[in-house]
Amino acid sequence: MSMLGLLATTTSPMKLGEATSGGTFWMPESASTIAPEVDFVFDFINWINYIFFALVVLVLVWFAIRYKLKPGSRESFTPDAPTHNTPLELTWTTMPLLLVGLIFWLGMDGYLRLTEVPDDAYPVKVTGQKWSWIFEHPEFGVIEGGELTVPLNRPVRMIMSSKDVLHSVFIPAFRVKQDVVPGRYTSLWFEATRPGQYRLYCSEYCGMDHSKMLAVVNVLPEDEFQDAMGQLAREYEDIPDSDLPAYAMNRLYSRCASCHSRDGTSGTGPSFVGLWERTKNGTTVFTDGTTLKDHMGPGGEFEVPENYLRDSILNPQHYIVQNYMGAMPTFKGQLKERQVDALVLMIKNMDRLVDDQGNVIENPDLDGADISTGSAN
Repeated sequence: MSMLGLLATTTSPMKLGEATSGGTFWMPESASTIAPEVDFVFDFINWINYIFFALVVLVLVWFAIRYKLKPGSRESFTPDAPTHNTPLELTWTTMPLLLVGLIFWLGMDGYLRLTEVPDDAYPVKVTGQKWSWIFEHPEFGVIEGGELTVPLNRPVRMIMSSKDVLHSVFIPAFRVKQDVVPGRYTSLWFEATRPGQYRLYCSEYCGMDHSKMLAVVNVLPEDEFQDAMGQLAREYEDIPDSDLPAYAMNRLYSRCASCHSRDGTSGTGPSFVGLWERTKNGTTVFTDGTTLKDHMGPGGEFEVPENYLRDSILNPQHYIVQNYMGAMPTFKGQLKERQVDALVLMIKNMDRLVDDQGNVIENPDLDGADISTGSAN
């Protein structure tokens, strides 16, 4: 099996939602230690609503029938009719007060549990940026984009920050959510109880492509988790040059997908389809009125076109393409040198990696593909 195939098998053990507990009418699947407690509070409040709704409606209907004035009736209230009932008034005041107090206690107890991180929690550094998630594993020196691999039955602490605006991590199956704030750190923790893949969303509106700011959480048994981290730590080192374009498409493109399409559709950033041709020919126009061709060639800033692609990944605000707002963050420090090379090769060979609709070709024919990255000036 090729290195790429091994990685796909190791880090994506099952389809999304497979081996998870089916959700209820109200809630998604439950897959963490805290989820049953959150669900209990939710159901408890719901059943209070059901019971009192039914009680109020039944009493309302009974009163409407029992005290309806008959046609021609001259009944009216008598001066000695009761004006209040102390036991009844105490009951409908005390009972809701006790219920609200109980709901507060249950909610506060669950909240405090979510803030008390176990000492042996596995740390993950999370960075939110428009419009993608970056997950860093300090223990292994691994950085993931668009997906997070965590161990089963082991507490995981996410230490989170934002590079631009307010974001929010939300994993419905784990029942955890926490804002990610620029200029400060926030954190949350969870302990997954079921292996599988689960959706991670940004639940704070953060701009045009907020709805595309998605990620997948891969939960693996401890032994598989350790193997996966080992593979991820050296994945780009063991892959031959000829497999780098496919590696970038399968493992790195998720960091680009929210802004750069692979079907020719223009989004927050230019589509990757045809990007290499425009780069090679120097036809890209920048907001300052110059074209890429003005900066290319011997003695120019970009002696070979590959250097422009590299610069766009590591220093995206250097030259902003005309008709785009320059929202791309830098990936300097997030990608290893070989991973940058892989992205450049992916863009150069995009026509071999996807079909006309932008769907990834499962076994692309890369024989004779251009796998040169030029100089790194």
